[in-house]
Amino acid sequence: MVLLFWPFMLASIIFSFVALSKKKPLFLVISFLLIIPFSLYLAATPLFRWWGLILPLFYLGAALSLRKHMRWLSALLILPIIILIGWLGYVVITQ
Repeated sequence: MVLLFWPFMLASIIFSFVALSKKKPLFLVISFLLIIPFSLYLAATPLFRWWGLILPLFYLGAALSLRKHMRWLSALLILPIIILIGWLGYVVITQ
């Protein structure tokens, strides 16, 4: 589980920052593909059932808004994913 989720989650965050800095929505689509295993894992837990299914759609929405040159909206759509991954990392480290 560690080898699958954490590197993909970190890579999706890195790709999202690259997409915002270079204004390339293709990197957000790559982030979308990288976050799918984590989101399916979240969808299987009772606490995050619906959020696990909705989470990858934030990346697609950010890619569409970046394509329409709304960089602020892209950053706003990426923010919940970064907060969730950061919170989960904090919970894992402090246990």
